[in-house]
Amino acid sequence: MPKPILVIAGASGVIGQHIIRVAKQAFDIRVLTREAPDTNEDNVTYVEWNPRAHKENDANGLQVVRDSMEGAKAVINLAGASIQGRFDETHKRRVLESRLDSTHTLTSALKQCQTPPQAWFQASAVGYYGDRGDEILTEDSTPQANNFLSDVAQQWEAAAMSISEQTRMITGRFGLVLAKDASAWQLMLTPIKLFVGGPLGSGTQWYPWIHATDLANAVIYLIEHPHKGVYNFSAPHPVTQLELVKQTAARLGRPAVLPVPAFALRLALGGLADNLVLPSARMLPERLLKTGFVFEFPEFSQALDVLL
Repeated sequence: MPKPILVIAGASGVIGQHIIRVAKQAFDIRVLTREAPDTNEDNVTYVEWNPRAHKENDANGLQVVRDSMEGAKAVINLAGASIQGRFDETHKRRVLESRLDSTHTLTSALKQCQTPPQAWFQASAVGYYGDRGDEILTEDSTPQANNFLSDVAQQWEAAAMSISEQTRMITGRFGLVLAKDASAWQLMLTPIKLFVGGPLGSGTQWYPWIHATDLANAVIYLIEHPHKGVYNFSAPHPVTQLELVKQTAARLGRPAVLPVPAFALRLALGGLADNLVLPSARMLPERLLKTGFVFEFPEFSQALDVLL
């Protein structure tokens, strides 16, 4: 009996690779990529696509995507340029347009399907909520006005809603994704290993983290069960930035006392500091827990066992 088809757009990053690892035992996976490798893997087929096909009126490009998702179990949309950068106007435009262009291409192709995918998983991010201090954030919390990443998340989510009548819509707002191969984790780990770990800014900002394995398992869990709507993807127990550093440093036998003031972070990182490093989001996975999903790594100390 053939396996159900899972289509993933934007699978080259850590999140996509972990989802493929979890899903390929149960699914035949079609990865939409701008540059397909010469050979495919077991249960994984690479399909070259044009994420701007909709904007460029590329009929052939849309047909490639439509054929890939015809009769699929689900589509997972992760496609978009990396958030990391200097946050000048060029970078911000690339971040937003890459997400909207690829989503419009995918939704346009789905509308052409005779047998549309049964479910659509739309990636989003904790940036939706903005910088909220100690406020507890659930899926019902409002976005933050006049905040770039919140605006990006809102527009990205809205772009996918045009096909909400054709398929079951699931939106996942991702927290800080941690894995051995995640660049964000390596960036946090390096100064600790070099004996210069400590609070970034005040250190009191909440980091809603999630291990990549839990994220991948939760995505597949929601697809395989009749769930829909918005879900926060973060571990049940968020930690402050300083607590994250202290626990990691203790495991490595390193100090965690050297502070880096906010102004120094802004000088070194530009807009990256105020958009990714200094904001506080005490996000909780309220709806995900209510579905019965069980986290493998609910506590940061448990995640450290594999992260190190």
